[in-house]
Amino acid sequence: MKRFYFLGLAICMLTILSCSKESGSINVTYFEASAVYGDINEVRNQPLNENPQSLVNPGKIYVAEDYILVGEEEQGIHVVDNSDPENPVFTNFINVPGNREFFVKGHFLYAESYYDLVKIDISNVDQVTLASRANNVFADEIKNNQDETLLGFTFVEKTEEVDVNSNLYNEISHTGLIYRDYLNNLIPRSAVPSSFAGNSDQQSGTVNRIAHNNDHVYVIGLHKLTVIDDTNADMNKVGSQGLGDETETIFSYKNNLFLGSRSSMSIYDASNPTVVTESYRFDHATSCDPVLPTDDVAYISLRTADFSACPGNINALIVLDIENLDSPKEVAEIEMQSPYGMTIFDDQLFVGEGVNGLKIFDVSNRQNPILISDDKSVEAYDVIKHPSADLILIAGPNGLEQFELGADQDLQFKSRISF
Repeated sequence: MKRFYFLGLAICMLTILSCSKESGSINVTYFEASAVYGDINEVRNQPLNENPQSLVNPGKIYVAEDYILVGEEEQGIHVVDNSDPENPVFTNFINVPGNREFFVKGHFLYAESYYDLVKIDISNVDQVTLASRANNVFADEIKNNQDETLLGFTFVEKTEEVDVNSNLYNEISHTGLIYRDYLNNLIPRSAVPSSFAGNSDQQSGTVNRIAHNNDHVYVIGLHKLTVIDDTNADMNKVGSQGLGDETETIFSYKNNLFLGSRSSMSIYDASNPTVVTESYRFDHATSCDPVLPTDDVAYISLRTADFSACPGNINALIVLDIENLDSPKEVAEIEMQSPYGMTIFDDQLFVGEGVNGLKIFDVSNRQNPILISDDKSVEAYDVIKHPSADLILIAGPNGLEQFELGADQDLQFKSRISF
């Protein structure tokens, strides 16, 4: 999907360097993000429902019984009528400016909107209503000298010689991307709200940054976990705590939160929902990794590759026994090629392998996955199962494709929502 390609491109370009020993400088190609400001109150008062729009820059995906929600990065969420999986139809666009992440719990949708979290009643997905808004829960508003609020960035590719001892080079060296404010000063990446930086009780993918547990919403930002109380009509931020900068995914399971970072999988006890505490950490080789806990096991996909956002040479599926959450243990490690998202379908585990296809494992014994299919005909990044029908939805470079699963694990194409 596009977010993978952009970051990979930035990293690749950063590695193409030519050095000048005399000047102590280095020639780099990177992306420069310049701040855009505006009236945040005007943004907050925009109507929620708009006419269906073209899908341009897809993000989060959520699959329900008769509809699909597809995020449009920084703009909102497309509603797709999927009552006929062979003919999905766009029926509404939920206008949520600044949105990247969202989560569905029952008939409510929780979505980032710049600095805020909005709770939207989606009982009627074609005419949604605002249930609650928690302002500035992710960050305090960043303003310019005209009292306008930061609402995003424009991106320009640049190539220039940079002093290796400068702050500019230090920022570029992390991701190949820098941010600048209205005075053209560098904004440290750690100071950029997560909504600006480059799902559910039914079925979301495993690449999640929002979870819901015990009437509380948990959101992974750039370097912290934000906790929001959802017990009353109005949501309230009730806490936050620091996380490593490389934390990528969150999944709730049995009153616990499973957090995946590039170097570990951590279990947080959420029995006190406002102050969660780390109870276990499984360290692994540095990688990009979703985490999928289910039926007293946790599956972790580790993905690395040279010249990528996850450099290294470890690609594997790890199986942890989590029956005793105080003392999980690794029970299996299976070699993979480039694992991304995962989903469980009855006794089968589907693992997207990106350009390397889709692998299906028999997990009737949850601790002992056995490979039963290695389909190279699809390019699979995230994989989501339909909540009731025998359908598998696969997010790839050409869109979200729906397949019926045959008796021999063969995929029968039904439709595509093009990206």
